[in-house]
Amino acid sequence: MININALEKQCPKCFGLGRIENPTWLQFWTMQNDLKDGFQTLTDQAQETSVENADQGQPTEPIFFICRECHGKGKILTAEGKQLIEFVRFWINPNY
Repeated sequence: MININALEKQCPKCFGLGRIENPTWLQFWTMQNDLKDGFQTLTDQAQETSVENADQGQPTEPIFFICRECHGKGKILTAEGKQLIEFVRFWINPNY
């Protein structure tokens, strides 16, 4: 019998999520939280100005990037899994 769990493991780069958070967005969210904390003490006119300035700094890049290690699957093959794939490729492809 083949142990399926021994053929793959969790991706160490994305920790099984298949995606990696964009650090630019993390900086933006940190700035937003800082603004939110000081927002309640401002006057109405200052609040409007703060909201306008906060929207201008929003990144145009995606929030997440697909993990290059696992190609978005969240798992990678172990050495035993790679060996099985090579075996299957050999027997499926007549020109191998």
